[in-house]
Amino acid sequence: MVLLASVGIIFFTIRLAVDPANWVVHGTGVAVCVYMWVRHAKVGRSNRTIASSPSLHVIHDEATLGEVLASDHAVLYKHSTRCPVSAIVIDEVRQFGETHPSWPVYVIQVIEHRRLSDIVAERLAVRHESPQALIINEGRCVWDTSHNGITAQRLSQHVASESK
Repeated sequence: MVLLASVGIIFFTIRLAVDPANWVVHGTGVAVCVYMWVRHAKVGRSNRTIASSPSLHVIHDEATLGEVLASDHAVLYKHSTRCPVSAIVIDEVRQFGETHPSWPVYVIQVIEHRRLSDIVAERLAVRHESPQALIINEGRCVWDTSHNGITAQRLSQHVASESK
């Protein structure tokens, strides 16, 4: 994607120089290609964050998911490895995990493990969204939110109320 966006930037920049009368079309082409390049870079960074963060535990199989769903307390985060909102929100989830080590944070990568994501929706009776954060206490979902509602502060508030 980065290569394609880079080629697009070069193409539309040349077209802009050669045909300045159509500057709106060519300028828009440059802007879209820059946007796609930046978006892809953010998504790639977010995926590396998951792989390198000791506070995030990726779920790869149903057995591990079953243990998480039955746990006394945990945060389950559904992450799309292609979504720019997920790319932003993962930093909030990581920050929460680092500041609340007593609340393990588990990640399901929904594109790679869609079946696991479906199991979560089915067992916890919570409609699937991505990105989505769920707080699990004593084997049930006590709170969930999605997209820009996922912040370290909101997660902290809700686990504090569950810890009482």
